[in-house]
Amino acid sequence: MGAGIACLGSPITASLWLARVMARVGRPLLEGDVILSGALGPMAGIARGDVVEARINGVGTVRAAFAAEVG
Repeated sequence: MGAGIACLGSPITASLWLARVMARVGRPLLEGDVILSGALGPMAGIARGDVVEARINGVGTVRAAFAAEVG
């Protein structure tokens, strides 16, 4: 597990950087957008056929299924 300080010095600095970059590329952050600042967790390997699910309290769940075969 990491710490938020490892990302540009603080989660606030990282969030400000993201907001500026997104505005510069024409996709400014909007009310209701969710950003994860300082979310530095352990890396996990993924292989063909794996299913990965992440849950964030108050936000919801996202699930990704990776194809067992190519093509």
